[in-house]
Amino acid sequence: MILHTFLLIFMAEMADKTQLMIMALTNKYKMREVIIGMISGVFMISALSVLAGDLIGTLIPMEMVKLSAAAIFLIFGMVNLKPSKDEDAHSFNFHIPILAIAFTFLLAELGDKTQLATVAFAADHMDAHFPIFLGSSLGLIAANIIGVFAGKFIFAHFSADFVKVVSSFIFFGFGSLNIFEVFTANTVIIWIYSTILIALAYACYTRSRRFQQ
Repeated sequence: MILHTFLLIFMAEMADKTQLMIMALTNKYKMREVIIGMISGVFMISALSVLAGDLIGTLIPMEMVKLSAAAIFLIFGMVNLKPSKDEDAHSFNFHIPILAIAFTFLLAELGDKTQLATVAFAADHMDAHFPIFLGSSLGLIAANIIGVFAGKFIFAHFSADFVKVVSSFIFFGFGSLNIFEVFTANTVIIWIYSTILIALAYACYTRSRRFQQ
């Protein structure tokens, strides 16, 4: 059961939005912070899925989960456009990035296909909760460890400004998708929203660089 769950969750997580989010976070935080935060988030979502997966939708409205995740993604995107002042400032609050990454991972995985698959496994195998928890956790960790190293490798071969813009737009994309999964909108509204978001991102980017000079 451990191997079965591991393989299913690992394959489902590859190229998933959470893995891409972890890749983007490697540009914002130190690799150690990303890995620890990701693993913490994995254990939380796996435990929720196995022990109380069928109650998550009742206790926490999925609309609130998606909007909370959207807000975090959009904030990460905007903050990521600002240049880091120095290494000391980056590492000042060491524990806060880990908690932020863990919480963001948890929100991103709630309602995702990997979380739903774990819930389904737990419901079908009531006597194998720990093996399912372990297999799901290892599958998520393995897939996202690949994302961490892939992110570091990719971002190391591009300029810092290019990396910041690309990773920020990954956050913007996922945040926007979550919003429009909750609120239906026509093409005109989506275009207006996109224009405003891009304008705000551009203003944030240019203003931060002007103050840096």
